[in-house]
Formats: sequence, C-alpha cells, structure tokens
Amino acid sequence: MTVQHTYQILNKRMLLKSDNPELVHAFHMDYQWFETNHKKDYDIHICLTEMRLQINHKQVDLSDHPTPVHYAFQVIVSEIMSSLLEDFYLIHAGVVKKEDTILIFSGPPGIGKSTLVKECVNNGWTFFSDDCAPLHKRSGLIYPFPRSMWIVDSSDAQKTSSVRSKHAIPVHQFNQKLERNPEKPEIIICLTGEHSGNHMIHLNLSLKSSENPLIDGLRRINTIHIQKRHHHHAEYRMSYNASDDISKTIHHLCTKHKQDLWHIYRVNPSRSCFDQQSSITKVSPHQAAATIIPEMKLFDSFLNPTKKESSMTSLITISKHFEHAHCYHMTNGTLASEYRCIISTLS
Repeated sequence: MTVQHTYQILNKRMLLKSDNPELVHAFHMDYQWFETNHKKDYDIHICLTEMRLQINHKQVDLSDHPTPVHYAFQVIVSEIMSSLLEDFYLIHAGVVKKEDTILIFSGPPGIGKSTLVKECVNNGWTFFSDDCAPLHKRSGLIYPFPRSMWIVDSSDAQKTSSVRSKHAIPVHQFNQKLERNPEKPEIIICLTGEHSGNHMIHLNLSLKSSENPLIDGLRRINTIHIQKRHHHHAEYRMSYNASDDISKTIHHLCTKHKQDLWHIYRVNPSRSCFDQQSSITKVSPHQAAATIIPEMKLFDSFLNPTKKESSMTSLITISKHFEHAHCYHMTNGTLASEYRCIISTLS
C-alpha cells in the first residue's frame, strides 16, 4: 500500500510517497515536526515504489543496491538539504535557547554536540536543533530545525573506535520545549578537540562493484587505510589523518568515478578526551566563522549540480551575521565541565 506525507522544510515544500513502510517510518521519525497539510505546489516530489526512486523528473533503479532503503533515505535527505543551500548556510551545530538567549554549539562529528544539547534541554533550555543550524544568508537568523536527537549509547560512551552505536530520541518527546520562531544568534561556542591532537577522518563508501577504478585509485594513496566492511558487498571504511592534505584528491577521484559509486559519507571520528576538564576562550566573530566553515554541511543534489559558494564569501557573510554575538572556542571534556563553561557565558 502506498502512503504519502507532505512536509514544509524551511522554504521548501515536499511530497513523499512510498510503498515501503521502513522508509516512510524512518523519514517521518526524523522530520515529523515539518509535516504540513498543504497539498499542492511542491518543490520536491519524491516517490519510492518497487525499489525505484523518483525525485521530481529523475529516476534511479535501486534493485541492485545492497541496502536500497538506506541509500534512498540518504539521497532524499541530500536532495532536501542541497535545495536549502541557496538561501541558508547549514551549520553543523546544535542550538538551544535560554530565556531570550540563543546558543549555538558547532563542531565536527563525534565531539558531543547532541549530548550537550540534551544536557541543556534537561536543565530547562528550549530545543532548537540537534545537528543542523540553518543560518539565513540575508537576515542572519537561525531557524529551528528539530529532528530526532541521536545520542551515543551509555555503554559505548568511552569507546575510542571510529564508530559508536547511537539511539534516537524522537522529536515529539521535546514538544513542550520546542522553539518555533527564527532568532538572532547570541552565543556561538565552537567545540574543538585541540588538546587531543590531530584526529582521523573516517568515510564509508558503498561501491557498485569490488573491481573498479575508484577503489584502485584510492588504494594507491599510501596514507589512506582502507578496510572492507561487508563480506558480500562492495562496502569499505576509509580512514586518514585530518592533517594530511588529501581531501581534494579523494573528492577528485570520487567525482571522476561517480558512476562506480553508490554513496560516500563521513562517520564519527574517535574522541578520547571526554575525561578531561573543558576550557573556554573568547574569540572574534571572524575566528568563530573560520572554525565553523570547514565543518558546514554540504550536500550534492540528485537533480542538478550543486552551486557551492566560495569560502571567502561565506567567511565574510557569516562573520557579519556574528558581529554582535559572543563567540568562544571550547575544548571538549567531561559533560559537567562543559556545562559549567556554558553557564559561565551567560553571566
């Protein structure tokens, strides 16, 4: 049976139709806050039936994909997000509100943004966003973007491996503490792991076959560690040191051989300094913007080539929007020490 839902995600209206209950459930769990009753004038029309995914006028056959529903979900989210990039900077950050103060926690994956957001909400803050903070390019307002909050399982909290298991807290559990109006950012805290040294970047790749020029090209880069993740499917984990300047080479190879690639995505790097004391330092809006930009969320469109703004343009615009905000760098540490640093910014 085919079911459908309509959503208003910021300035984009979307229709999702599918005969796959797993996809419908997964998407609605994350995006239920954006559901609307509007039934026309869709910007994005998505249909997944009989393992064929259609987004507006384009189709892709998923019958040969090892995990077709997971892949369809990733493509749908990328299409939504890439459509927002014309009007919004998608800052990789959690956002909470205390009385009239909007506070942003930015930082790379795995550094503890969601855990901090949850701690703040448990202490009476209003929930704005867990992972994505849309900053409107013209107005400088941060828009609410509440989706399911993904928290590291307590049994995995001390792991130093690249992937730790997480569980979702559905957004409806925050109904009494959800903000609905865009606001000017007042405090920006950039979470860093400076006292842990260089860290590793981990990427998961799903390829259309084990024998192809993409994986051969990647294996010729001797500073990359590649490990097969699945016995029967061409799925790999690729790891390299963040200090190695090879990201452009990897991007070039993936673009050149995109016909051999189902998808590629970043997974949480290991962090090993959650048992230390956090410290916080005031920085300029320019420094905060420069820290945020490398971690901003960028997505490729399934329909059209994504137009990417230059880093310098982004730096100038974001710095201007932050000029009246209080900006900080905060090293990660124990949850209690991080929360004390946050409270110190309010005085």
